[in-house]
Amino acid sequence: MIRCNRAFTLLELLMAIAIFGMVIGLAYSSFNATFHIITNAESQTETYAKARMAMERIMGDLESYYPGKEMIFQGTTDTIGGKRADTLQFSSTAHIQLHPDTPHLSQVLIHYQVEEDPDSDSLLLYRKEESIQSEDELKNTTKDSPGLLLCDNLEEVAFDYRNKDGEDLDSWGNDEGKVKDIQSLPYLITITLRFNDGEDNEAGTLFKTSLTLPVAKK
Repeated sequence: MIRCNRAFTLLELLMAIAIFGMVIGLAYSSFNATFHIITNAESQTETYAKARMAMERIMGDLESYYPGKEMIFQGTTDTIGGKRADTLQFSSTAHIQLHPDTPHLSQVLIHYQVEEDPDSDSLLLYRKEESIQSEDELKNTTKDSPGLLLCDNLEEVAFDYRNKDGEDLDSWGNDEGKVKDIQSLPYLITITLRFNDGEDNEAGTLFKTSLTLPVAKK
């Protein structure tokens, strides 16, 4: 019986190592691509959830607009770091009772304002409400509160308006935030939120919707 004790040559070992390295590299590339897709999908899902919540809140507040005696509705265009960061304030009945000891208010002044995120170059959208009822109610509200953080990681927050003549404007109301009557309210309000998606999407994910104030339809 003849035995063959032939060993692997150096060339064969190098070829085996090279093939093994190629297989590992392909497997890692496939895993990395899959992980990147999953991460992007989770990020997009989170962005869509933020946008939906913010849009529903703003639209709900605007649809509950209540003119009252003061007739407050003011939209101001502004920029932060070259990014559009508009503010909006108006009277509404959409009071959010965050604490049990907070009195229920029939009418509030709602502010939407934008600030720069100190930890990044993105924008933060805040919602704040104040009582415009009696002084006793005003003292019991959280007037000095910074407000509720409604949305973060934003690149743009814009409120645009269209009057009954079809003219598009980026601001509305006088310096005191008052309008003369129902007819002087904007016919159409467009809300734009653009999110910061990083280097993968320099343009950012854009969400836009428009609505008409119920009182302006009359």
